Amino acid sequence: MITDLQRQERSSQLEISPLVSVIINNYNYGRFVAKAIDSVLEQTYKNVELIVVDDGSTDHSRQVIESYGDRLTAIFQENSGQGTALNAGIARAKGEIICFLDADDFFHPEKIARVVATFAEHPEWVQLGHCWTSVDAEGVPIGSSTSSILNQGDVRNLLLQWGRYATAITSALAYRRTVLQQVLPIPTQRTEAADTYLTATVPFYGAVGSINEPLMFYRIHGKNRQAHSGNWSRMLHQRELTAAYVDRAAATVGLVERSNLQQDVDYRSFKAIERGKGSWIEALQVAWLSWQESQAIGRSMKDTLVRLVFRSTCALLPQQGILLLRYGLRGYVRWKFLGQAPKS
Repeated sequence: MITDLQRQERSSQLEISPLVSVIINNYNYGRFVAKAIDSVLEQTYKNVELIVVDDGSTDHSRQVIESYGDRLTAIFQENSGQGTALNAGIARAKGEIICFLDADDFFHPEKIARVVATFAEHPEWVQLGHCWTSVDAEGVPIGSSTSSILNQGDVRNLLLQWGRYATAITSALAYRRTVLQQVLPIPTQRTEAADTYLTATVPFYGAVGSINEPLMFYRIHGKNRQAHSGNWSRMLHQRELTAAYVDRAAATVGLVERSNLQQDVDYRSFKAIERGKGSWIEALQVAWLSWQESQAIGRSMKDTLVRLVFRSTCALLPQQGILLLRYGLRGYVRWKFLGQAPKS
């Protein structure tokens, strides 16, 4: 029989080593998903359950996932989008802490151990983000996010005033299960980004935290190369959705403040593209707002200048702004001033 002392010891051990649920969402990443799965199974922290949600892949993803047998929980659903996939994974998860991992990314072996220890050190944090290392399609490192400091503490004012704060990408985010239950379900429309919804709403239920170490690897390849997207209309819609998420969360927790899209500098930039006509007055206003936003968030000088150049160009020369979106600043400069054709 289990004695009271044994029960107390077991309870204490669970508090020290809580169950962590990792949810991998996959769609047609059969060539990458094994690396993502292995990176979770090979964590130094062992009290982990792995849930892989395949969102109707048409490649060989199912065979790869099923080859792991009972080492993971597999969910196969019709193609419905990231929001539906994450909702399905969260519904199955039992962990006190929930981490997300896109199937083309992978974790550092110490990632979960660091996340658990940091949450234990900061019981007030409900969302935890960390830095990452960018890698190419073959997994070779090509950059790091450690030069950008992620925000900590109460970021509600940043969300209400600027529509953003410095946070992590999907695969570098972790949450306490208790806070996720307060904001679920994640919207399932395909135009809505699941990570944007969470990072915009969760901070209204507690402080956010960060680890300024690269604890995952963000694979840059093909269509996920954000700088190679000229889809400004979708990005404009995302800014409008973010404002709606923020306002809804603020109202739910009893705050009277609401967001102001005219203070959202990316929104102003995309609206200039939508109008197709720039102006010096708008460009100067956008530049000034961009500078103020960066100071409030605490961005690095490099990040501040890159954003200022992009946003000002959109406001003054909308067509050039589209090219900046499509090719990225480096690709645009090579094409504009060195005559090198940018990669598509």
